[in-house]
Amino acid sequence: MKTQLAVEGRTELEVPELSSFRAPAGDYVPSLTPVFYNPKMELCRDISVAAAQAVVGKLGKILACDPLAGVGVRGIRYAKEVNGVSKVVINDRSPLSYELILHNLKLNNVGDIAEASKGDANALLWANQGRFNFIDVDPFGSPAPFLDAACASMGRQGMLAITATDTAPLCGSGVRACLRKYGAQPLRTEYCKEIGVRILTGFAQRAAGKHELSLVPILSHATQHYFRLYMWAEKGTTKVDETLKNQGYISHCFRCGRRVATSGPVPRLPAVCSCGERLSHAGPLWLGPLVKREFAENVVKELEHRSFKQVPREISLIARCAEEADGPPTFYEVNEVARRERRQPPKIVKVIERLKTNGRFASRTHFSDTGFKTDASIEEIAEIFKSG
Repeated sequence: MKTQLAVEGRTELEVPELSSFRAPAGDYVPSLTPVFYNPKMELCRDISVAAAQAVVGKLGKILACDPLAGVGVRGIRYAKEVNGVSKVVINDRSPLSYELILHNLKLNNVGDIAEASKGDANALLWANQGRFNFIDVDPFGSPAPFLDAACASMGRQGMLAITATDTAPLCGSGVRACLRKYGAQPLRTEYCKEIGVRILTGFAQRAAGKHELSLVPILSHATQHYFRLYMWAEKGTTKVDETLKNQGYISHCFRCGRRVATSGPVPRLPAVCSCGERLSHAGPLWLGPLVKREFAENVVKELEHRSFKQVPREISLIARCAEEADGPPTFYEVNEVARRERRQPPKIVKVIERLKTNGRFASRTHFSDTGFKTDASIEEIAEIFKSG
């Protein structure tokens, strides 16, 4: 296998030669490589480094695990770029990946902090029950097969970071696949990405509950082709019970755009909207906040001290997440509301200003450039659009 040098942050890596694994259209295809590496995920990994540093600020030090490592980029970056990492276990079951991880450990001189492992990810995690306090589950596809073992290997408290690249089922394009993998009904609405993130969050929480582990999202974002969650983990049945109270369903009306959130273990879902249309339902899913403002702001502060290539974009993304942190579930699309009201779409900043003037919560959302979050009713929103 031909390789080339790649640089991310302060880390140098030998990776598969990108020009050797391209589709007919010319784009690099990570799934074609014998050792997985996706340069398009550099932004995600930059944010992960900043998030890990913010966790160190809370815990003092972290013992981390990268169980699906590929070339080892995430684990090695934690070892080299995060102050306060006591150990990182970097694992991949591929012999070729394992050899490349060993090479990259030497290349970055982090052998005293990072430990290479060759084996099945689930077997590694089950063998280390209660050991880690920072686990990064970053598979190619769905994280579902790894979450039970990841929760088992989590200590008394820490961080579980999750990536999902199988966003189509979570967003409603594959209903049966979503039911199989996540035990939830998706819904293809204008805010389907947020529904997908909430379904993934709820699934992870239910998996964690079996281990008396509470998972609370403190930073979540949907970017490009993937969802990324950072969840604070803490042992305790009381905490688990409190977390699960915030699981429920979102009911949506495709005629007027109304949406209703209903929580509870066996909720009685509304069948018909007040406009007379039958409601469609998504869930079970997490109905609580997807972001803790304080943590998102700490991640932004960490990014401000880094010289990452994409740092302006990264700060903008996390700052937008912080802005919408206190908003309710779901958001509205300016163009979709305008279509229903048969009006020209107003400027989103004017819509938000009017909502705030009316005493409502209102903010932009990172899920969509033309989306806004608010606790106003659909009737209040419609009136703002009608009045121009």
